[in-house]
Amino acid sequence: MYVEVVLPLPLRHGFYYRCPPALCNRIQSGQRVLVPFQNRKLTGFVVETRLELPPEFSPTSALKEIILILDEETLISPGLFKLSKWISDYYFAPLGEVLKAALPPTLHKGQSKYSPIKTQLTVSLQSDCQQVLQKKKLTAKQLSVVQLLEKAAQPVLLSDFLVRSGVSAATLRSLEKKGIVRISNERVIRDPLGSCVGDAPVSRLEPTVEQRVALGELIRLLEQRSYTPVLLHGVTGSGKTEIYLNLIETLLAQQQDSLVLMPEIGLTPRVAREFRARLGRTVAILHSALGAGERYDEWWRIRRGEAKVVIGTRSAIFAPLPNLRLIVVDEEHDDSYKQQESPRYNARDLALVRGRMAGALVILGSATPAIESFYHARNGKYQYLRLASRVQDRPMPKIRLIDMRTEFASTGRSVVSSELETAIRERLARKEQILILLNRRGYSACMLCRSCGQNIQCRNCSIPLAYHKSRNRLLCHYCGYQQKIPNKCPSCNSEYLYFLGEGTEKIEALLTEKFPGVRLSRLDRDTAQRKNARSQILSNFQRHEVDILVGTQMISKGHDFPNVTLVGILSADNSLAFPDFRSAERTFHLLTQMSGRAGRGDLPGEVLIQTFFPEHYCLKYVLQHDYEGFYEKEARFRRFMHYPPFSGLAVVQSRDKSLDVAAQAINHAAKLLRSVVSDETRILGPTLAPLARIKSEHRFQIIIKSENRNHLNTILKGYLAEAERLGIDMRKVHIDVDPVTLM
Repeated sequence: MYVEVVLPLPLRHGFYYRCPPALCNRIQSGQRVLVPFQNRKLTGFVVETRLELPPEFSPTSALKEIILILDEETLISPGLFKLSKWISDYYFAPLGEVLKAALPPTLHKGQSKYSPIKTQLTVSLQSDCQQVLQKKKLTAKQLSVVQLLEKAAQPVLLSDFLVRSGVSAATLRSLEKKGIVRISNERVIRDPLGSCVGDAPVSRLEPTVEQRVALGELIRLLEQRSYTPVLLHGVTGSGKTEIYLNLIETLLAQQQDSLVLMPEIGLTPRVAREFRARLGRTVAILHSALGAGERYDEWWRIRRGEAKVVIGTRSAIFAPLPNLRLIVVDEEHDDSYKQQESPRYNARDLALVRGRMAGALVILGSATPAIESFYHARNGKYQYLRLASRVQDRPMPKIRLIDMRTEFASTGRSVVSSELETAIRERLARKEQILILLNRRGYSACMLCRSCGQNIQCRNCSIPLAYHKSRNRLLCHYCGYQQKIPNKCPSCNSEYLYFLGEGTEKIEALLTEKFPGVRLSRLDRDTAQRKNARSQILSNFQRHEVDILVGTQMISKGHDFPNVTLVGILSADNSLAFPDFRSAERTFHLLTQMSGRAGRGDLPGEVLIQTFFPEHYCLKYVLQHDYEGFYEKEARFRRFMHYPPFSGLAVVQSRDKSLDVAAQAINHAAKLLRSVVSDETRILGPTLAPLARIKSEHRFQIIIKSENRNHLNTILKGYLAEAERLGIDMRKVHIDVDPVTLM
């Protein structure tokens, strides 16, 4: 028997191995196997078995044999195996890399019984110790141990007990020899929610009329047991999470599984806290920031059916839920659902595919839906449900634009306007809370030479280094390179260097100076690096131990702070300057989501947006809370320029540390693509990518547009087949289907 095996390597084809007779009856698709590859042993995945090799296959030497089957049963269910093959085909990703992404990292070690089990020593009284105790020849310390364990009435951690009791391990060992106590090594199931859940109160609000209507329609769709995607378009604070919880409770009563996807790791503890309080230990959490052991234990709890509700980020789309009936994609518009490295899948789109394959209801929820999602709802591909009002009839926040051109001309201010400063003082006087958004971390955006006009660039990337005052370093936000602050310009040797542009670190310092004694905190990638740091900062703000929270987009969505009555947004138009067709959409999403943090409690909210470009249409529609108006404006632009959703899009990019090698690879790609192009397809490029060099690699790209997605797929397949026929090295070329950025 012959077995086709794919390896977790950037290779677009599998390899054939002989199957030893002793293993033939045990092998099946999706299993992990240990195989020889060149001079290594690698863990691969079985694709199929066959009695004869395919006719086109002609081995140049004797086929090697499989060394070992690593699983008694496949870890990749037939449903997930089918989904993985779809991903490989649609996104042109190596199947081995996709299957690797579907499993927790601890299952790629190559061992047959790899099990990072955590154990801990516990101490308890022996069940039959009373007869021994009747002799009562115990020291005072030994007697205190017995009394403490009698009060505990259950096994306690040995390490904790030693600290609490003040006795030594030798004392316990002597009691163990007498047959009075029992010291045992027990397995511990690591619970990543343990530190963030606590005694969360169970909150239930009487559903609004809109919520009842939406919930009734969703339950009807669940009962139909048919694949029907739903776009749940609800303004910020309209109670979408409560609808999700009600649906999940309905499914739990039927022993059915649910999957809830979140765009960012930072949102999962808050949602998990709420879900665990309502649903108990049946909730599991999956994301890449978990420890290896935590992720392993949660994955197996899901696989064994002990957890029936999974909350996670994009990788949780592979959660091994056997009875999946509901998939929720919260904040479905968020770019974080798109994986930027191979396999370059979009978890939102995979939710739709997995839902169709499993016959599950898929809900895409957002206050600001992606243009593509709203387009599909308009055209009947998705069912559309609207929540136009906040719960308890709370008003939407009032939004005002502050023209920083006028502000600078009259006051000389360019960072925090006098109007925003006054509003902050008023809220502080009333003991209310404030959120300040600036979507740029660090102290200053760059260091500029006043003599020659050059900024200090990263040596690995074609971007300026940002100044981080707390480290007293210039830092690259792409590759992490850092250097000391230079005394002279490296280009012209001038001493006239100065810092330009503001980041969250500078805003924190400025507000601390303006409002002495204020309780102020900052949340960005710098302050959230330590484990649980983000959750701690948000918890402090939730408990009103902080008056002002300054942050990047991390504070813009998913958070519910009832005492926040003022949101200040600085440099609102920064993101509009990016050379990307989604720039206006991203800005609208960010500003609308951030505005939605204000006025979520009993007090009304106000939002002040500082901008140097108040005439931009994006800001006009944010000001009016008018998503539909923004969609119509943006859709006209997309249709005219042949961008999604009116055209399929793919990017072919070459990367290499050598400029010549990268240029040669993209020129080969352009030539081959034009040889297989159809009349319905547009090819733009090749050209340098807007970010022309990242992590020491030069980047060239070609943009492909096609009004027919099938044609786009056919063209890319034809290109790859022709490249393979000509023996072109494709390791320098990357294909991104449905990219979320052209940068």
